[in-house]
Amino acid sequence: MQLLEAKLKSTGVSSKTSAASTPAPEPAETPALSQTAAAGESDEEEGGLFGNMLDEPAEPADSSQVSANTTIQVRSMPIPKQFSFTGNTAKALLRNVLSKTAVLSYARLSGNPRVARAGLEVRWPSGERRVWKMDDMACESVEESESFIATQALHALTASGKIVGVNWRSMPPAYRDLWEELEAAQKEKDDAEKRNVWQNVKQLLEQKLQANVNAVSAAASKTQNNAPVNVKKTTASLPSYSEDLQLAFEKRIASPPYQKMRRDRDTLPIAPFRDEIIKVLDENQVLVFSGETGCGKSTQLPSYILEDQLSKGKPCKIFVTEPRRISAISLAQRVSVELGDAPGVVGTNNSLVGYSIRLESKISASTRLAFVTNGIALRMLESGSGSGNKGTAFDEVTHIIVDEVHERSIESDFLLIILKELLEVRKDLKVILMSATVDAEKISQFFGGCPFMQVPGRTFPVNVNYLEDAVELAGWHIDESSPYAVWERNKKIGTKRLEWTEDNAHDENEESGDESKPADPTKLSATRYSSRTVSTVNLLDSRKIPYDLIVRLLERINFEDQDMGRFSAATLVFMPGLAEIRNLNDTLQSHPRFGSPDFVIYPLHSSISSEGQSAVFQVPPKGVRKIVISTNIAETGVTIPDITCVIDTGRQKEMRYDEKRQLSRLVDVYIARSNAKQRRGRAGRVQEGLAFHLFSKARHDTQLAEHPIPEMLRLSLQDLALRIKILKVKIGNTVEDVLMRALDPPSSSNIQRAVAALVEVKAISANEEITPMGRLLSKLPTDVHLGKFLLVATLFKCLDPALTIAATLNSKSPFITPFGFESQADATKKGFAVGNSDFLTIVNAFDGWRRASDNPTFVRTYCKRNYLSHQNLQQIEELRQQLLSYLIDANFVPATPQEKQEISKARYSRGSRTRFVTVPAEVNINAASEQVVGAALASGLYPKILALDPSGSIRTISNQQPVSIHPSSINFRRPKGEFGVNHLVYFNLMQSKKLYAWETGPVDDRALALLCGDAVDIKPFASSVQIDRKIRFLVEPKSALAIKRLREQFHLAMSSRMRGRQMSERQREWFELGLKCIVMGEYDDQESKVVIT
Repeated sequence: MQLLEAKLKSTGVSSKTSAASTPAPEPAETPALSQTAAAGESDEEEGGLFGNMLDEPAEPADSSQVSANTTIQVRSMPIPKQFSFTGNTAKALLRNVLSKTAVLSYARLSGNPRVARAGLEVRWPSGERRVWKMDDMACESVEESESFIATQALHALTASGKIVGVNWRSMPPAYRDLWEELEAAQKEKDDAEKRNVWQNVKQLLEQKLQANVNAVSAAASKTQNNAPVNVKKTTASLPSYSEDLQLAFEKRIASPPYQKMRRDRDTLPIAPFRDEIIKVLDENQVLVFSGETGCGKSTQLPSYILEDQLSKGKPCKIFVTEPRRISAISLAQRVSVELGDAPGVVGTNNSLVGYSIRLESKISASTRLAFVTNGIALRMLESGSGSGNKGTAFDEVTHIIVDEVHERSIESDFLLIILKELLEVRKDLKVILMSATVDAEKISQFFGGCPFMQVPGRTFPVNVNYLEDAVELAGWHIDESSPYAVWERNKKIGTKRLEWTEDNAHDENEESGDESKPADPTKLSATRYSSRTVSTVNLLDSRKIPYDLIVRLLERINFEDQDMGRFSAATLVFMPGLAEIRNLNDTLQSHPRFGSPDFVIYPLHSSISSEGQSAVFQVPPKGVRKIVISTNIAETGVTIPDITCVIDTGRQKEMRYDEKRQLSRLVDVYIARSNAKQRRGRAGRVQEGLAFHLFSKARHDTQLAEHPIPEMLRLSLQDLALRIKILKVKIGNTVEDVLMRALDPPSSSNIQRAVAALVEVKAISANEEITPMGRLLSKLPTDVHLGKFLLVATLFKCLDPALTIAATLNSKSPFITPFGFESQADATKKGFAVGNSDFLTIVNAFDGWRRASDNPTFVRTYCKRNYLSHQNLQQIEELRQQLLSYLIDANFVPATPQEKQEISKARYSRGSRTRFVTVPAEVNINAASEQVVGAALASGLYPKILALDPSGSIRTISNQQPVSIHPSSINFRRPKGEFGVNHLVYFNLMQSKKLYAWETGPVDDRALALLCGDAVDIKPFASSVQIDRKIRFLVEPKSALAIKRLREQFHLAMSSRMRGRQMSERQREWFELGLKCIVMGEYDDQESKVVIT
């Protein structure tokens, strides 16, 4: 550490550090008084930090006497078992936060056996002490009363600045409520004191200003007579009438293209309701509109409003929000043509219609009707994009139409909260909420009982079939050795496979207790179906996509069955995600007949380019049949007009919050019955249709939910909480206050968990104020810990491996374990191991696959040889590109126009071959440094740190829970001495038979000392440095002061970049010094190879 010595003229940091000692377990309490010695060395140290500042002359709270006139209020303060287990009770938090510095004494004050009152005394070695007593309050048990008084002590000590870093949001709900009550009382007290001060100041000023009152009043009166009054804007800033607009519209409706399209539009089921829709909107601010598939609501309702406004010469600006980019683009293009525009002029001055999606905006000064994604609409509300960069871009909008409300995405539900508040301010604003299902009444009640309309669709009958019908019709059969058979049954019969494929391999982090049952709920009988069909359906693993069955059905429909041939013109196959779409697309393209010119096959997914998506809507030439392979994007978001047959796997990918791992993950789940109805309805748009659901009728009737769960109830709320804080529209005072106004409010515990995570990574303050880092994290669609990791990795110039790690932890592991090949897969994975780190092992495996992908014919062989999932690795690369593009959008990663174009081409390219993106070189110079990547991980994931005790045990630093390394980790059963460090960083813990850490990696003590935590307690004379009272290092006195100084300057330099500023020359020197100290070897005074520019 000679660099640090030269900079600060002090001795180097000692290379020997020790983890903080584990707090002793709390002793059994005596009936009258118990003492918790929070520190063993406190008696040997000199006075506390605050001296005698907080001395209180009162005697310890050991009296059980209460005045006869005192009324005791009994308050229930339950402590759920899980909070006791995790150490998140107020009493445990107080003990941890005062570790090594004070002695706690609890006293029982109540003589009544039915209720309990407690007192608490905190004594510091300096002689200072504080006392709290429950004079007029009681609880139902001693445990509750002691936690009650501990909460009061925690709050008081926090308010006085005596302690910091208390995560009160992790306490049980009753104690969080108590904390908020104490916070409100403290605020009221502070406000009263401020009012008293200002009252005194006011009296002094009044005496001084009295002589000038008349002159000031006269001047003010004169100013008011000549100056405009500043009235709060409550209406759209558009003129009320424009003759030019009216004349231009009259010319438009007289044009032949408009007249031709108008005749077609008048045949739609919604057309007879046109006048009624306009009349209801004239008389009301809000309308809920429910229209069945095919009624024309998405294209016609916005046009009706636009035409009505322009025919009256009223300037208008109509925004239609869509959940998907393809919907916004296709609807804008269709509506533009229907209004008489020439093809391809959307978003130009020659069109009234435009659209805006991420990375692509086609809106001009002439745009009166814009289709935008929900995300774009929320961004407009977050930034000062209105006139003069004040207010929001919605200030000039006259009509807002929210489409596909029934999907209940987290963005659309949040938009409803905002619009409900916005309507109170903008009395001229019109809001229309459109839904494809009959949930209009619930939405209507949410908006105060506003009117709602329902319009029937235009559909033909659809012949509905289920899994058993599909198997019977196709003549498809499997036995126990099939890759589609239930895996557990193969395991029981001891089947040994000679070959394996990805379809029969299991991800290493897939648990056997999957929520979705592998077999269908009701066994088939042989009365209606053949014995082969019964055997196949009962044996089929319903978690797997039966590609062979889908191909057999397509062959049957297109080539073998004449009756079904009339349904073969255009087939829509619903698949869960892009990987499954690629798999089926490759299978069909290699088929001797489906791969011929007689068929056109279109994959449809949100990541496909706008041009590629548009081709799906084209009707192929006569004699050519069409097969569309799509995700749920084709369920309601877009309408493919010529579909006559639907094959539905019954699955979809959706984000869900994993309670065990404590993060949101993309999972494969069954659809709801309402989704199934929408999917089969797509086959009946132009004629009688045919539909196959590849799940049994028994599953449909007994196991599928009626409606999908709203995203707000199944996702982490971290991203939404950040959006609330950067919103320009003021809704509520706290995140919980805002989200409790939702159509279906999330649980308080889920909200508090999200807020606590944001406080933990410093995205928001304890008072829920947004920080510069929080503004950056709000632009990243990932877990906030991983988001912070990416930001730090960018500053440390190791972004490429960081993107791989973050993308993998957000999706699936690249490692798979085929049945019968477990030992080979485990040995191969260990061959990828790097630096005793699961994180770097993932990077190594990904980099090997990326190199192998240079040869498309070899890459699948490489994956099979190394037990890697080609599909999962493709998904990881797609997520890498998405995360990189968000970092570039936030202006945190510099990129040239060429680099931006390369990313866009890679993300939205067609074909099964993966297109890779190169990370800008200037943020990837240190990608090969294990120390730098490890330091970035520690900074981002803190406090997800494990302490390696000398005894060999592993414990969390937060609550000292014992942890075991999961068998899937490369560190499983690794001796603690081989790590060469005192701490490990982890990403998630899961409780099963033990509390397991899944992904782990070593972290150097220097990185922890310089990068992690909020409260750093430096005690030079005790040779001690403590971080958040969770980690303690033994260092020389001068080194302790050096660490403190370097840490402060290092954080200031990083904070400057988080604020969007460049580092000053002085800050850059400190940053370089800090980074060099992090990457130095444990006992090596020579600098490691690290580049800082």
